[in-house]
Amino acid sequence: AAVPPVPAENMAKQLADQSGLGDPLCFDWSEEGIYSDARVREIHWNRAYGRFWLQSLGMCDWVWPNFISRKHTAETGSTYGATPEYEFFQAVTGRDLSYEESIELGHKFWVLDRAIWALEGRHRDQEVFTNYVYDVKTTKPFPLVVFEDGKWAALCQGRTPDRDKFEDFKTRFYAHEGFEESTGRPTRSGLEALDLGFAADKLEAAGSWERDGHG
Repeated sequence: AAVPPVPAENMAKQLADQSGLGDPLCFDWSEEGIYSDARVREIHWNRAYGRFWLQSLGMCDWVWPNFISRKHTAETGSTYGATPEYEFFQAVTGRDLSYEESIELGHKFWVLDRAIWALEGRHRDQEVFTNYVYDVKTTKPFPLVVFEDGKWAALCQGRTPDRDKFEDFKTRFYAHEGFEESTGRPTRSGLEALDLGFAADKLEAAGSWERDGHG
């Protein structure tokens, strides 16, 4: 089995510290933890970080975000990685953008993407995994941190997602993001809160809400 560079409890804390989420349970990949409200907040962060740093700026998702670093351990005695201090945006562009502002922008990009998908007819019923993900148990050990029986460990295998729990998770995630719970589409109020009222106008003009009874 792969051995993480730091103990599981320390790793969960580092992930929470460096992401800015502040709650180690946001990174609990246990069988129950993956459906928690803390994980809802992590997925919110995940989508926002990804939209800004990976999909927009083109940073390598094999490396970034860089939360755990063996290199830093050798050089400084710390296992903390480069994210978020070394995201390089200011050095490359000359623009003084904070990490927190980058996450806010990433969230805006993510919600705009959702509005475009809604115009294309996307619905929450399409946001499911292929059957084998639900039906075939994992067999290889993954060095993911899990909180079980009151303690942290670093292995995650031999299970599958639960369809009903995943659907409930989707509903709570949509509510957190300001999306319609029945369709997964952004609401007008959610779009306008991000200065994306023009997208709400497009959705309304296209009847993207009325088709499902949400005018």
